[in-house]
Amino acid sequence: MLTLTDLFCGAGGSSTGATQVPGITVRMAANHWDKAIETHNRNHPDTDHLQADISVTDPRYVPATDLLWASPECTNHSRAKGRKQHKQPDLFGDVLPDEAAERSRATMSDVVRFAEHHHYKAVLEENVVEVADWSSEWGVKGGLFKSWLMAMHNLGYRHRIISLNSMH
Repeated sequence: MLTLTDLFCGAGGSSTGATQVPGITVRMAANHWDKAIETHNRNHPDTDHLQADISVTDPRYVPATDLLWASPECTNHSRAKGRKQHKQPDLFGDVLPDEAAERSRATMSDVVRFAEHHHYKAVLEENVVEVADWSSEWGVKGGLFKSWLMAMHNLGYRHRIISLNSMH
């Protein structure tokens, strides 16, 4: 039996998929949004839940599991969000200032923090394909994504990028 932490769990789609794999149990699900935690708890009542800002959560206070499934914020990486000059609102009608959008994209670093502390057997990180274009403040296209990959490699993880298109 393998245990899993679902970081940035949302309503529980990832947890539902994970539990379809024989031998996987979702032990912990975490998200900052109360509605997500409430819905996840309805969908997965046997899972422990943590409602907290993951970016300031100390991984020592989250139970150890074998696997990490992480779905860091993706809206501000995606082209669907709209170009900066358009300041297109998100699903809830909010338009984040550039600094907030940067902090939102930086949730990718929380995956590294949790992996560094817990030394999971495997980390599955789900995001939009545009995350590979995540640029540094100096405009190096993909520079921050490459740094993220290097940090994960330095922790001993290998990677495989799999891109899926829902149109197919």
